[in-house]
Amino acid sequence: MDKKSFDIVLDEIRKCVLTDQRIKAIEQVHGYFSSEQVMDMLKYFSWAEPQIKAVKALQHKMVAIPTTKVANILNCFTFSKDRLVVLELIALNISDAQNYRPVEDLFRIHLSEKKRARRILEQVCKVGCKAPVAMISSCGIIPGNPYPKGKPSQTTGTFPGTPAKKEGEETPANTEGKGIAARIIGPFKPSPSSYNPQRPVPYPIPPCRPHATIAPSKTTLILNTDHLNTKHRPP
Repeated sequence: MDKKSFDIVLDEIRKCVLTDQRIKAIEQVHGYFSSEQVMDMLKYFSWAEPQIKAVKALQHKMVAIPTTKVANILNCFTFSKDRLVVLELIALNISDAQNYRPVEDLFRIHLSEKKRARRILEQVCKVGCKAPVAMISSCGIIPGNPYPKGKPSQTTGTFPGTPAKKEGEETPANTEGKGIAARIIGPFKPSPSSYNPQRPVPYPIPPCRPHATIAPSKTTLILNTDHLNTKHRPP
């Protein structure tokens, strides 16, 4: 796949949040990837299980690759058991399966895994490579549109990572391209025509509600009485 088309695919993968969305962005691609492009896409899948899912989606979208580049893809995985799974998935894409050494060198710890990898390569030698050979033009790999039916983020009608629009629900047109604030708090609503900023609406004062009071003590009553008697006593 040419660089421009591959950048479009990477952009769709970056937009997605969930692993399943990224897998769908790969499954809807029209075209074939090189081993280097496969390695670049695997960087957007955090650990082994999502990466294996991505390779499963890519196994029929890869050009023929030699065992030296197969070893580079397998090196993206830490554990040898995961490497065996990936080797089985991309086995029919290997162009020179008779060159066992680059792949076998990745399985040095367990002899059973090394024998398993050897049997996979031997089987490919009998069946043959099923992947197409990369077509090279004067400007590199022949360019093309990776999403002839439309980009996944546009055909779904929702931004990847957001919940799907419910049936009958309308999306405000003025939220498009207005940033994340408009997506969260909704579109801006203009003030009504009757609103006059020079004459604001008075704030309603709530009525006073009855509330509990503290009864004065006996000492306080005596002091208040003495004060009144003193004030009105003739000179």
